[in-house]
Amino acid sequence: MIFFLYAYWHSPRFEKQVGGPIKVYELATNLAERDNIVYLFIPKIGYPERQTSAKVVAIPFINLPVLRFISFQTLNFLMSLWFIIKKGRPNILYVRIMWSFLPMLIGKLLRIPAILEVNDSPHRSYAGIKNGIKRNLAHMIDRISYYFSDHILPVTQKIAEDLHSIEGVPWNIMTVVPSGTNTDLFRPLDKAYCCEKLGFDSDLKYIGFTGTFFQYQGIDVLIESASFVVQRFQDARFLLVGDGPQKSTWENMVKEMGLNNYFSFTGQIRYREVPFYCGIMDICVAPFRREAMESSPVKVFDYLSSGKPVVMSDIFNTGKQFLESGAVCLVRPEDPVTLSESIIRLLKNEKLCREMGQKGREYIVLKYDRKKLAADIYRLCLKVSSRG
Repeated sequence: MIFFLYAYWHSPRFEKQVGGPIKVYELATNLAERDNIVYLFIPKIGYPERQTSAKVVAIPFINLPVLRFISFQTLNFLMSLWFIIKKGRPNILYVRIMWSFLPMLIGKLLRIPAILEVNDSPHRSYAGIKNGIKRNLAHMIDRISYYFSDHILPVTQKIAEDLHSIEGVPWNIMTVVPSGTNTDLFRPLDKAYCCEKLGFDSDLKYIGFTGTFFQYQGIDVLIESASFVVQRFQDARFLLVGDGPQKSTWENMVKEMGLNNYFSFTGQIRYREVPFYCGIMDICVAPFRREAMESSPVKVFDYLSSGKPVVMSDIFNTGKQFLESGAVCLVRPEDPVTLSESIIRLLKNEKLCREMGQKGREYIVLKYDRKKLAADIYRLCLKVSSRG
């Protein structure tokens, strides 16, 4: 089959980093490795051609506010038409939702099936748009995208329920496909080896977080909980891996609370280095605030695949989907005392941590390996394309 995959992302903070939508890169690679021809249309930022074995169509854009989005979408539309003329019609257009219905419009005009991946609550993203006109425009574009799509892939069941009840998307054109993780990359690693590689003391106990530093991640709650943890465990350390708009705020909070000696902020690191940092961690945390709502917790898939016990906030259905793994402790969101109690309980019981880590790894490999999920998507694409 011939696939056109589409994704848009931009962050000035990470322009010189590789980053970006790793899940899309890996989907493109996994589909290409099944002897499909895959073209990935993505902004020319962060060296996308290094991220996948698929054929990358790096779309240039005018790097100015507003214009970067408009220029990308316009050139993306034109380049897609040019590729169809020169390379032939694809069997499937696969779009990671990006506030543009242009790829789906191509699908309707040329009768090419379009599949839309919805990777966040359809309304959490609108909540952050203060301008009412812009918010209404984004909502309208998304609704047109839903209407023009032949099939929709929400990443959680709750997102699917919202799409049905609020947006009127029929159940028969939706299939829930979780984000999953790369279980070959995120795997159990020897702590002593990882500590030596990265310059950490293997005798200390590490509570770790990986991700982009947005407010909804709840790191401020983790910092508050740290004061309780270090009273019981002087050898406890908190390892925060990543970067983002809240980084300086949280660094200042650590200083103000006198916890400098207990926290390490790594800053932005290469994606393929993240598993080694997970290898250092004895416990992984995802202390989401309630405002995180139904976004797919990719970091939790990574943690569990790395063989680590996880403490995470119990928000909506995000945490409950992992309960059957036997590797996750759910705590009340925005409650530093409850968070610290769960961390302390695990620090006191190394045997329990090992057992949880093993269960989590087995659970993820069985159900949420991205190669397996790509195979599911491929079979679905065959079915959708056969209808056309």
